[in-house]
Parts: sequence; structure tokens; C-alpha cells
Amino acid sequence: MSDKPTLSSFEHFFDVTPQAIIIVQDFHNVVYCNKTFMDMTGYTLNDLEPLSMLDLTHDDDKHIIEERIRVRKSGVDPPRNFQLRFVNKDGSISLANIYTEAITFNGVPSRILLGVNISAEPLIDQSPELVTSLIDTLSHHSELGYWVDDINDHTIFINDRLCEYLGYSMEEIRKGTVSDFLHPDSQEVYLQITKNRREGKKTASSYELILINKNGRPNTFSVVGSLLYDRYQNPIGSVGFFSNIEPTKKLSLVISTLNKYALFSRYKDLSSFWKNVLEDIINLYYSECGMVFLDGEVVAEQGEFTANMSPQEILEDMTKSGDLVKHFQEDCSKYHASAQSLLIATLHLNQRPAGFIFICSSIPKLFLRADVDLFLTFCNQITLNYEHHFLYLQSEEEREFVSVLLDILSHDFLNANTSVHGYLELIEQSLDTEDLERFKEYVVRSLSVVGRSERILQTVQQLSKIQQERKARRSIAVFSSLENAIELQKALYHPRIVNVNIDCPKKLYVIAGDLLQNVFENILNNAIKYTPEEREVKIEVSCKPVILDEENFVELRFIDHGIGIPDEIKPSFFKRLSRGDHRFQEGTGLGLYLARVIISSYNGNIVFENRVSDDHSQGTIVVIRLPEG
Repeated sequence: MSDKPTLSSFEHFFDVTPQAIIIVQDFHNVVYCNKTFMDMTGYTLNDLEPLSMLDLTHDDDKHIIEERIRVRKSGVDPPRNFQLRFVNKDGSISLANIYTEAITFNGVPSRILLGVNISAEPLIDQSPELVTSLIDTLSHHSELGYWVDDINDHTIFINDRLCEYLGYSMEEIRKGTVSDFLHPDSQEVYLQITKNRREGKKTASSYELILINKNGRPNTFSVVGSLLYDRYQNPIGSVGFFSNIEPTKKLSLVISTLNKYALFSRYKDLSSFWKNVLEDIINLYYSECGMVFLDGEVVAEQGEFTANMSPQEILEDMTKSGDLVKHFQEDCSKYHASAQSLLIATLHLNQRPAGFIFICSSIPKLFLRADVDLFLTFCNQITLNYEHHFLYLQSEEEREFVSVLLDILSHDFLNANTSVHGYLELIEQSLDTEDLERFKEYVVRSLSVVGRSERILQTVQQLSKIQQERKARRSIAVFSSLENAIELQKALYHPRIVNVNIDCPKKLYVIAGDLLQNVFENILNNAIKYTPEEREVKIEVSCKPVILDEENFVELRFIDHGIGIPDEIKPSFFKRLSRGDHRFQEGTGLGLYLARVIISSYNGNIVFENRVSDDHSQGTIVVIRLPEG
């Protein structure tokens, strides 16, 4: 340096002292530094010649120098002792405890700064071999990752293990903050911890963080962290030791997820079962989209897939190859436009390939070998849970069905037989009388009850057919089924004129069975039966696709101009044997109950509305919603 002193005795003394020495003039220009400082920072005299104290100071500590300059310019001496982080030539950081004194150097007022490196003070008294071995082990050979940051979220040091996982060099990592490499779910946790540290609050020593590597792949780490303090017990940073727990965490989550679906009674229909399964497995594997294909149908889907992707072809390929699972870690655009990683596992029902689950992500190389094995295990077990769930629902339906049949036979049929028996006794007692009118009345009533008994038996047969149809649903054209039902009802009520207007696309389909037409006939029959003779029978039928809870349905509306149904008895009309009041006394009371049972068996629903919202006597609207075919 041009202003370097020539007093060799002082120069020798300064160079052999263990303290780093810097002399500054004009507030922050470096005019001298000793050998200890150069050894500590790695700079040479030539390197230091154009530099000032601000150039040597860590960005987050520059304000310390600037504040001291401001105070001195105001004519006040700042505190003699302070701490400062120096930026070494290789980019690493050294923390020094500094003592200052005013001196005259080369005839110019100056400041001498005496610094002690306290970056690794606990190791100062140990042998260099021990320190070197310890640092080498932690940096290169330990299975644990460790990360040292300052109190403001900047990286001071990170070892090779974490660099290797993240896929970044130390230089790249140090350009950002620690939170830049955290999953969004972990950023809030970490920022709260650093905030507490800055405020001197007690922080948790153990927590979990999800790190994101250069490819975007997340992994969960268990972190044991500790604050770092200076000799005055002021927090200056922290160190965290990172242990990868992603495999064990994922295994634990898979087990808990499977346990959740073992409680199959929680899910009342199979579509919600698979939608919940798919959502959980997508979240568990940090994926963005997926699909469940089962028995020739997409039963759950999340995300947009390419138009030429055929689930049936995927299943056929898996079946032909005999693969239980397929794992792609390259371009998967055949299935999804942006997919870079893909997992497909076959689902087996009754020991036959019946479908698959697949999940995919835009993150390349997202799934490791352990992930693939765990995914296959999950799919195998969830299939068993599904079979148990299906059998449970089936047994519940069978139990309800048997209960209804027994109730009908033991109650309704027995009541009808009792009535017939009573009328026959009255007929027997009337044989010796000349009251033919009363005799005829008993015969007519007997025949009426016998007819009711026949309808009850027909109902039992229909209920049996419903049970069979639960397993034989298919796509049915709504228009043709409506046409058949209308023609049959018109013929039944001939010569009464029945006007039915249909507004329904001919190519509109629903998932149902043969009994759907029986439902239509029952609704039309009621509309005609309960339209007074003096009124014209007018029925409008409309059909249109609708979306309910993000699923495609077809809504049918039967609008009549009959006597209507009082609002207070509407809720009871779909119950078994309910006819509401004296105006609805014809029939067995089972027609609308059957309609509800049939529509429910097709995963649909049926409700009543008033044709005129505030006047039920102006007619009724029967609304049916069924899954679109």
C-alpha cells in the first residue's frame, strides 16, 4: 500500500501478534493490515489496496460501519468494542470481536482496529488435527446434513450432504436465503422460527422442514436446530442438523391413509370413496393430477389429460405385459401435456386386473424406487379395502331389502288377507238374505282387496328386480323410455285425452336399468289419476344435462296440472305405504316408495315441487336427477 509505514520494529510486532490488526484513515479507508488479518481472510496486500472497510464487511453488517462513521463525524466517539462479519476472499464469513483505539499514523489521525476471530471460538484451544477432522467429517462424510445461517436467514455454511441433495453448489445456495429452498408448507414455519430468534424468543429445537431440490422434488427432513451465540451471549446465527425422514414419513402416512379407508362405513357411495383415495394419494406423493380407472369406467379424476389417452388401452397394456406397476421418469406427454414423472399400478378385483391408479407430476424424477414399491403396496391394500367396502354396502342393501320384503309380506299382505277373510264371512252371512245389493258390495270389496294383494305381490317382484339391477346398470336413452311410458299410460286411460309435451334430446343418456320406465309410468299415472275429470290432462316433460357437485347428471321434470300435494305432506310421500290424506287413497301406497328406491339404486334422487310456487293446488312438478350416461 502507498501509505504503508516504514517502522520495521512495529511491523514485525504486528505480524507476529495473534490478533488481526487494521489501521484506517478518513473514517474507513484501509491503510495497513497485518499478516494475521491476511491469513484469516485470504487477501494479499495487492488485493486490499483498492478496498475499504465497507468492501470487507458482510452486507448485513455494513450499517455498523456506516453508523460508526456518522457518530464520529458528529464529534462523538462510538463504543470501542463491537462485532463485525468480514467477507473472506473465498466468500466465506469470519466473525470478529473488535477493539478500537484512536492513534496518529504517518502524522495523520487514524484508528487502529484489533480483531479476534470468534467464528469457532470453542475450538481455538484444540489441536488443528482434531478441528480439521471434525470439520471434514461434518462436511463430507456425515449422513446428516447441516446448515449454518445468520440471524437474518442468510447461509453461512452448508455441508456437502445437503448440497448433494439440493443439487446446488454452495455458491448458488449462498446467493439466496434459506427459505428460498423450502416448500411453501415449510416457509411459514421457518420464517416464524427466524422471527422468534431475532426477537430473542425461545424457539423449538426440533421441527420438520420440506426442502425442494433443483428439479423441484420435495423431501421432508427432521431438523434439530440450535442458536449460536457470541461471547456476550448475543444470538448471532443458528445451526440446523438435517435428517431425511421422507421414506418413514411417507410409510406412516400410507398406513394411516389405509386405516382411514378401512372404516368403509364412512363412505356411503363408491364414487366418493375413490375420489377421496385419489386426492389423498396425490397429496401424499406431491403430485398434481391422477386417475382411478375401474371396471371400464373412470371413477375418479383430477387434472387435465391428453385427448388421445385411452384408459382402456393402458389397462390392456398392463394386463398383457403382466406389470403390476410402471414407473416413468421422462417425457410422459402421451398421458399428460406437462408430465415428467408417472406411476401406474394395476388394481385387482377377485384376482383379475380390473383397473389402475396412476399419478403424475411436472417434476422430473419425482418418484424414487422406494416410492414405487410403496405405491404398489398402497394400491394392493386399497383394493382390498374397496372390496370390503363394496361387500359392506352390498350386505347393508341386502339387509334392508330383506327387511322391506318381510315387512310388506307380514304387514301389508297379511292385512289384505284379513280384509278378504272378513268380507267372505259377511258374504257367507248374507247368503240367506234377499239383500242382493249388500251381497254385491261385499263381493266388489273382496275383489278390490284381492287386486290390492296382487299389486303388493307385483311390488315384491319389482323390489327383487331392483336388487338384480343394482349390478346391471347401463346407459339408457331417456327419450325412447319416456315415449314407451307415455304410450302405455295413454292406452290405459283411453278414451280420456292425455296431452303430454316432451322437450328432450333424443341422444341424451342416463345410467340406469329397465325399471326406469316403471318410474316414468308411475309418475305419469299419478299425474293423470289426480287431475280432476273437469280439467284437461296436460303434462310437460323436460330433460337437460346439469352439473351437481362437479358431476354430470340429467335432470327430468314432470309438470302436471292436477290437484297438487300440500306442502306439509310432501316429505312423507316417498315413504312406504304413505298416501298423505283422503285425496290420495287409491292404490297400495307403494308406487312412489318404489320410485324412490329405484332412482336411489341408480345413484339419483327424486323430489316434489309446486308448479306455482305459492299455490300447491295448481299442480305438481316431479324432479328426477340421474347420472349422465
